[in-house]
Amino acid sequence: IAASIVAGIVLLKRNRISDDSSSDLGGMSWDQAFHTATTFVTNTNQQHYAGEGLSYFSQIFGVGLAMFMSAATGLSLAVGFTRGILNEEDDNLGNFYVNLIRGSVRFLLPIALILGVFLVSQGSPQTLGGQVTAQTLGGGEQAIRVGPVAGIESIKILGTNGGGYFAANAAHPFENPTVLSNLILNLVLLAAPISVIYAFGAWIGKKLHAGILIIAFFVLFMGLLVVGVSGELQKNPGLNVNTENFTVSQLNGNMEGKEVRFGPTLSALWATSTTATTNGAVNSMHDSFTAQGTIPLFLGMSMNCLYNGLGVGLLNLMTYLFLAVFIAGLMIGRAPQYMGKQIEWMEVKIAALIILLLPTLVLIPTSLAVLTDFGKEAISNPGFRGFSEILYEMFSAAANNGSGFEGLADNNTFFNLTNGVQILLGRYLPILGQIAIAGSLASKKIRPETEGTLKIESLSFLVLFIGVMIIIGGLIFLPSLSLGPIGELLSGGL
Repeated sequence: IAASIVAGIVLLKRNRISDDSSSDLGGMSWDQAFHTATTFVTNTNQQHYAGEGLSYFSQIFGVGLAMFMSAATGLSLAVGFTRGILNEEDDNLGNFYVNLIRGSVRFLLPIALILGVFLVSQGSPQTLGGQVTAQTLGGGEQAIRVGPVAGIESIKILGTNGGGYFAANAAHPFENPTVLSNLILNLVLLAAPISVIYAFGAWIGKKLHAGILIIAFFVLFMGLLVVGVSGELQKNPGLNVNTENFTVSQLNGNMEGKEVRFGPTLSALWATSTTATTNGAVNSMHDSFTAQGTIPLFLGMSMNCLYNGLGVGLLNLMTYLFLAVFIAGLMIGRAPQYMGKQIEWMEVKIAALIILLLPTLVLIPTSLAVLTDFGKEAISNPGFRGFSEILYEMFSAAANNGSGFEGLADNNTFFNLTNGVQILLGRYLPILGQIAIAGSLASKKIRPETEGTLKIESLSFLVLFIGVMIIIGGLIFLPSLSLGPIGELLSGGL
């Protein structure tokens, strides 16, 4: 809360570029500053402003510092939760601040430094030089902001943050200069949260169990990716222009809102990756995707566990896992048990409440938005696509994703305040419940495994876990998706 207040004060101040006092960037309104502060300290990074509008001080201390600290907070919580599983009748989950420093110094800083140097080698600027002037093809001049772009970009991807230095985010050539940088950033985007799951398996001495969880996510991810890529490789019906003097070629698929250097396939891969995690960075315009291409983006956020975020993703994963263990116990007629710890009514109730929190935070604000002029006036497209714009905005905030569907005029008091509250509740309420579960498990005895114990390293558990993810995580939003991307698809839109 203190960090949010400090960041908000910084963002309210009028900004000036350090080497050019005439370049006055202005400040934020109070509601926009509130939204921006809450979104960065919670690792959500949903932006209702153009990234170029912040000064270096705001970028480094109001945004960059929050990117490191919010990611390190997730790592610290993951360590504490793991201790809750390993401890036997010992409710000491460790020192949060020790974990925070270790996660920053041993993991985030060195890898971010390496990634930042790589981005500089590809063409990303890392400077406090203000702006550069370029000669345009039309013979004019264009002033282009530069700054510590490579450093912000590296922690943005590594820390599953997602906030862009530029309004175009990772579609901007200064943030993501080449196809190679795009592939490496996409790889790091997925590898960072996966590494925490693997580390969890190493901590508990069951690497195969961690492998089973990663495989489950990979199966779901590949299913979403196939739907997304196949949707974007189709023609865009809105671009079927064929006149006597002009023809739009769609041999490569839907190129609306996409960078030519990436194309539909790499754009759909990135979009699926960024919504299957809580990263939220974008290298294309999601509102320009076909109806089929947008469905995986909604489903990735709806499960709120698929890879997810750095550290906190492990906590969300365990929420679904405990429900899977509980269901398995009911099926075989034995008391649910995980890693020798009895899963009892309190853990199951908290896990169920955590999962029900996301639809509550998404659907109620969506209903308010479509019933009032505040939301309807912000829509730029009619019908199913307009509803999708609002639904995506609420998903992005409540699921701590932060990516933008765009096409929605969201920089107003209604969306700034609504999304800000969603972001705070969606981030901290689940953490409170998950740490409560860890504390409860830490105080229990570890029971020895028997023949009737659920084998968490088996194929049957893999299938059960995937089923729980799909049924509980995905299908709960089916009615709302029917009014958005599914409805648009069934009505004839691609």
